[in-house]
Amino acid sequence: MVQPHPATTAARDWLTHPVTCVALVVLVVNDHLLKAALGTWWTGKLSDVAWLVVVPPLVAVAVSGLARVVDAGEPSAARCAWTSTALVGVVFAVVKTTSPAAHLASSVLGAVAGPSRVLADPTDLLALPALALAWHVGRVTRTRARRRPRRELRWLVVLPLVVLATAATSSISDPPDGAMQVGVVDGVLVVGMATDLDLTTTSWYVSEDGEEWRYLREQWTADATTDAFVAAGGSLGTTCAAPTGSECYQVAAEGVGVSRSADGGDTWEVDWAVPPDVLRALATRYDPDGQPLRTHGVAILPTQDGYRVYAANGGDGLAVRDEHGTWTRIGFPWGADDVEPLPLVPPPDAHPLPVGATLVVPATLALLVLSRRRRRGRASSAVWTGRCLAAAAGVLAVIALRTNLRWGPIGGQWVQVDGAPGAFEEVLVLAALVVSSTVLAAVGVGLLRRRAGWLVAAGAVGVATVLELVSPPPLAALTAATLLAAGVAAVRRASRPGELPLE
Repeated sequence: MVQPHPATTAARDWLTHPVTCVALVVLVVNDHLLKAALGTWWTGKLSDVAWLVVVPPLVAVAVSGLARVVDAGEPSAARCAWTSTALVGVVFAVVKTTSPAAHLASSVLGAVAGPSRVLADPTDLLALPALALAWHVGRVTRTRARRRPRRELRWLVVLPLVVLATAATSSISDPPDGAMQVGVVDGVLVVGMATDLDLTTTSWYVSEDGEEWRYLREQWTADATTDAFVAAGGSLGTTCAAPTGSECYQVAAEGVGVSRSADGGDTWEVDWAVPPDVLRALATRYDPDGQPLRTHGVAILPTQDGYRVYAANGGDGLAVRDEHGTWTRIGFPWGADDVEPLPLVPPPDAHPLPVGATLVVPATLALLVLSRRRRRGRASSAVWTGRCLAAAAGVLAVIALRTNLRWGPIGGQWVQVDGAPGAFEEVLVLAALVVSSTVLAAVGVGLLRRRAGWLVAAGAVGVATVLELVSPPPLAALTAATLLAAGVAAVRRASRPGELPLE
């Protein structure tokens, strides 16, 4: 068996050191519990400290592994530790002191982990001494690695957790697709998309007629729009139509709706509102926890035939009252998202079976194929039988996956397409396909990987679970790929020389 390079062994020991594991727990608890509950300045600093302790060993593992993949020769353990620590420190300092770097970091994290926000805050540099602790841990594990070249496979468990925690650390818990700001600036309708009422996190969409929309991509244009929006009074809770000012509109006290006054605001009556039962159904689909759907502002856009009233309804997008007094929920007209028609019919389940249940067998086959090693000689009858069973399992798994996915979202609404399984008998058939493919795959794994079969099964279930539960898809794919790579390494190490799959 080929022994790992000392730099690789040291990086793995660094990743699984108790100090790194404690920092990982602190990072997860702080970012996903304390920030949401408290949200004070020290939770942000604590996150930076924990991140600076966790990321250097992750970079060290990546550097040592990349050097072996490209066959460039691995660096020494000492150089790998120094390089990883210095690289993390430089990147952190640049991101925290320059706005362009912070925007770039936000874009990269947004592409991987979903809506993310990284702020340029020079005071965060106070966390840089944490790198000294990280380097000290790396130095200790480097010297120990020389005496213990072979370590247990703890790093294969810790590695996916570190990737998931560090990639999602700056994620915004509330999706940035809520229409939180609305107003008319110099005759132009302006809508701000943000996670809250903080204008520093707003993306602007503008329209001259309410039909054609433009997204303000340039930062300087967006900043100028923010200034003009604030100067015009911001998002208004009450506004009146010119020139008489007798027709006035006001956001509902709670929920999604708008009240109207015909006497300049002396008396009010509900002009439009989403019924409470419909609102509850919408909230379960659109809303972040703790922020009920509601109307945040109203604006009046003059037109040739009179005026239109626009209401910003957070996660439900926009609603518009036309010149004839008819209200329509239009969602986000600059994108492809549709809104549910009224009255709302509660949508059916997305799929008859959880998608993860149909991904276990494909993940099992992927582990088998990627962990195979070629050897000379003819394959035994048991190996050939295992191959055939695995191939049959793959065919059944593909049929089950495609059938299950035929019931899915179309145009922003969950609908049942023609031929989609929905009846009880069809769900039973789908379940039978999944069970059959699982049994065939299990027998095939037993023939091909007798000793490491449990590792194959555990890795496949882990990959399927990540793809089912983790969101958004890029972060799920990254975490699943990391877990898959760890599983391949574990299966190869745990197999006996005579138990090589798919010879």
